[in-house]
Amino acid sequence: MKRKGKIFALVVSAVAAVAACGALTACGKLQADGPEYEYKMAPSDKAPYEFTGNVTSTVVPDAEITIDGKFEEGFYEGRKWFKGKKIEGSETGTLEMTTYFAETGIVVAARIEDSRLAYHSNTVATGNITCFNGYFAFGDAKMQTDGVYEVECTAGNRFKISQFTPTGLKVLVTDVDKTPISAVVREGDILKGECYNYQVEYFMPYSLFGRKTRPQSVFFNPTMISSTLDDYGTVLVRTWYNFGYNQTPTISSWGNPDQGYVFDKDGFISNKITISAAGGGKVTQQYGYEWCLTGDKVNFYVVPDNGKELKSVIVNGVDRTESVKNGQFSVNCNGDIEIVAEFE
Repeated sequence: MKRKGKIFALVVSAVAAVAACGALTACGKLQADGPEYEYKMAPSDKAPYEFTGNVTSTVVPDAEITIDGKFEEGFYEGRKWFKGKKIEGSETGTLEMTTYFAETGIVVAARIEDSRLAYHSNTVATGNITCFNGYFAFGDAKMQTDGVYEVECTAGNRFKISQFTPTGLKVLVTDVDKTPISAVVREGDILKGECYNYQVEYFMPYSLFGRKTRPQSVFFNPTMISSTLDDYGTVLVRTWYNFGYNQTPTISSWGNPDQGYVFDKDGFISNKITISAAGGGKVTQQYGYEWCLTGDKVNFYVVPDNGKELKSVIVNGVDRTESVKNGQFSVNCNGDIEIVAEFE
C-alpha cells in the first residue's frame, strides 16, 4: 500500500526466530529482516523464552503474497485499516493494522510509530520489550477452547505465538509445514538507538489452526508494548497499551474469543465518522478517529475560534445543539455518524 510521509517499518520474523542483533540494542537507516526461513537459535541460557531446536519452515504463501514488509501487493489497495492512537501520559504513538484472507492462510500487517525508542534484547521475554502484541481468534470461535492465541513480534524481529488454555498461555509448537513466515522492516538503526517506527507483516497458514478454508472474519485485539532497558537488559519502564482497553472498553477483555476488533475479507469492520464545520470552529472525536464501532458511546469536543460561538450541531440530520455541555457531547454509534456544525 502506498503511503505519504514516513515509512513505518517492522515486520514479524518466522515463529521463534531471533533477530540477528546484539543482546541489547535500540532500533537509524532503513533495515529489513526476513523472510527468515532458517530458525536462528541462541544458546538456551541466552534465549530462554524462545523455542528450542532448529526449525526450517516449508510454508509457501499464496502466489499473490510477498512477505517483505513493504505492503506493495495489489490486495492492500483499498483495504480497510484499524487506526489507533496511543495516549499514555507524555507517551504517544500510532498503530495501524489490517488483515488479508488468502486461500491457504492469513496475512496480518501492522505499522507502528512510537514516541519511545524501540529496544531489542535476546534475553528478555518478547512481551517485555518493544513489541506488536495482540490476541487472535477466528470469528466463529465462541469459547476459549475454540482457539484463542496471543501473537507477539518485537522490534528486534522475534516472533512468538501462544495459545490460551485452561491452565494458562502455552507456547504453540509448530511443525515445519505449519510454521508462519514473516518479515521486518525498521526505519532507523536498531544498533544505534535511532528507531521509532517499524512495520509488521506475517503469514499464518490455516493448517496451523487445524483449518482448511478462508474464515468469514477474525478477531484481533492489538497492543503496543514500549519498553526501556538498562545496560544489563533489565526492564526499567514498560508500557502495555491495549487499544480496546484504553479506547474501546466494550472489547477490553484479554483472551476472550469475541473481544477484539473484527476484520473480514475487506479488512477492519467499523462505521465511518464524517465531520464538517463552518463559520469559525471545529468538532473533533475524542481520539481523533474517523471510525466508531457499533454499540460504542463516542465523545466529541466542540471548540469555537476566538470570538465565535456554536450556532448548531446536526448529527445524522437531527439537531443536537442542546446536547452540547461544556464543549462536549456524545453520540451512540449505531452506524455511520455524520456531524455538521455551524459557528457564528
